[in-house]
Amino acid sequence: MNTTANLLLLGALATLSTASLGQVGSRAGSDDRWNISGPNWYETECGHIGFSVTHGLPYSNWRKPCSVPIRVCEYKTITINYPADPDVPCEKMMSPATAGELVRTYLKRWD
Repeated sequence: MNTTANLLLLGALATLSTASLGQVGSRAGSDDRWNISGPNWYETECGHIGFSVTHGLPYSNWRKPCSVPIRVCEYKTITINYPADPDVPCEKMMSPATAGELVRTYLKRWD
């Protein structure tokens, strides 16, 4: 082969390898998406707080994103939140001895 053909072949290989590196690796989805193929957490009205480990899994019953109520517990020194399905009292999730007294608690819903 002559030099021009070698350079052309090398250029074609470099172009193809660069294009293949720029492709999205996981077309099946990832755990950033609700129920693997649903919306990303930042595409929903509830944001990251509405994503629940137990409600967005592909083998569980399908639930609409942001349909799971969130229990919000405001203590004197910290605020925590967690999916309220089943609803668990704030005192079982965090000890008032470490976070101060419970100031306020409520259920956050987006529907």
